[in-house]
Amino acid sequence: MTTLLGDDELSRIKAECMDSVLDISAAPYFDIRAIYDVIQAHVPSSATAATTSATAVTAVGPTTLTLASVTGLASGSRVVLDVDSVREVVTVRAVVGSTISVVCRRLHSGTYPVEVESPLTIVRGLLADLASLDDQEQDATSSAGLKRVDEVEWDTTSGASISDRLVARRAELRNRLARACGISYILNAGRALARGSSGVEVY
Repeated sequence: MTTLLGDDELSRIKAECMDSVLDISAAPYFDIRAIYDVIQAHVPSSATAATTSATAVTAVGPTTLTLASVTGLASGSRVVLDVDSVREVVTVRAVVGSTISVVCRRLHSGTYPVEVESPLTIVRGLLADLASLDDQEQDATSSAGLKRVDEVEWDTTSGASISDRLVARRAELRNRLARACGISYILNAGRALARGSSGVEVY
């Protein structure tokens, strides 16, 4: 796991905040868009080195994970387990030898990363949640209008369609990402342009 955001992750942040994905040398407002260089250089990882676990988690609930290293971990440490759709943040209940006790909400297999929560894991987690939302939107679009297939039935009793809920979730995640990176003003400017606002924001 790298300890800085990669260029591809920076591009994803730009896209999610409704900003241009041009490189800095081509983007307008060069002095303002240089904020992405600041984000890349100043979203820190934990001082505790990332490690791994190969302990299979086959049921949710309390479990003990054997780690390649427990250096820097203590009771109360928050750690990020795994990646993508099975990524979760758990709190270390105890450290004994080379093991930690945690309560898992998701299943894990193979060898997966274990990393102390940090600004870097928070930003990467939000990017992963947004990517997961893309998959959900594609699934929902391909089955639009689905009422029931075997045991699958969409719940629309809340009054909001699946599409509406996905849009609301994306807006929430984008807001959290923009706030975490200190660029809410860029997201708001992008939304204003998307709405066709004729106002000009002065930086």
